[in-house]
Amino acid sequence: MLFVHIIPILWGVYIAFIDLDIYTITQWMKAPFVGLQNFFTVFSPATDTGIRYLRSIWNVVYFGLVTIPAGYVIGLLVALLLNREFSGRTIVRGLILLPYITPDSVAYNVWRFIFQARIGIVNKYLLALGLIKEPVLWLVGDRAIYTVMIASIWKGWPFACLILLAGLQNISRELYEAAKIDGASSFQLFRFITFPLLRPVSATLLLLSAIWNFHAFNQFYILLGTDPGKAHVPSTFILQEAFTNFHLSRGAAMSVFLTVLIFLMTAIVIYARRGRERE
Repeated sequence: MLFVHIIPILWGVYIAFIDLDIYTITQWMKAPFVGLQNFFTVFSPATDTGIRYLRSIWNVVYFGLVTIPAGYVIGLLVALLLNREFSGRTIVRGLILLPYITPDSVAYNVWRFIFQARIGIVNKYLLALGLIKEPVLWLVGDRAIYTVMIASIWKGWPFACLILLAGLQNISRELYEAAKIDGASSFQLFRFITFPLLRPVSATLLLLSAIWNFHAFNQFYILLGTDPGKAHVPSTFILQEAFTNFHLSRGAAMSVFLTVLIFLMTAIVIYARRGRERE
């Protein structure tokens, strides 16, 4: 615990307050203390680093605003279907988990191949249908983040489905039977029984998804490479700034901010869960 968590965290915080780069790393003990200067630099819209870091934060927020609701809605719809009785239900439940259990390195490399400009099947079919006149560069420029969104939704919705399905199975059948006797329609059953009783599970799921969203790295790194350009998210930008440009202190400052943010979000999840347990 001490060597795996506490010391690396304290070391990262310390680096954020000194001026450590490729020129001073060999004598890191003598690196000058600069206080909050690194934080001002990475958050200043007047610096190139600040502009790119703020854009990466917006990208990960935008990425979450699209992928989390989309994954939730798809997961909920499939969970409602799987909650019904039909033959082969167990097999279908297992099959829907395939995207989620597929290793990131495999899944996102497949999607990278699918969106390749010259040999990808997306451009191939769009050209065949006459929807585009020439191959589109899906993995660079402004379209890149949308490509990552599609792959991430495909990879993530089965987890939402699994959690929501567990929540559905905890709802008493007697509630539905009583409502049906009173003449409730299918929509009314969902609106007044299913959705309200799924709210605690949904809240925890969405908060956890939001936390994981700020960790987003594999999909951007595998699909877009070491320099996603305008599609940088904090994790990829920190990697580039710290270990490609060797601005180690700026990378540490960005990491400290991201850690504090995720810690606060985790605290909210724990507080919400305890509140649910008290209900």
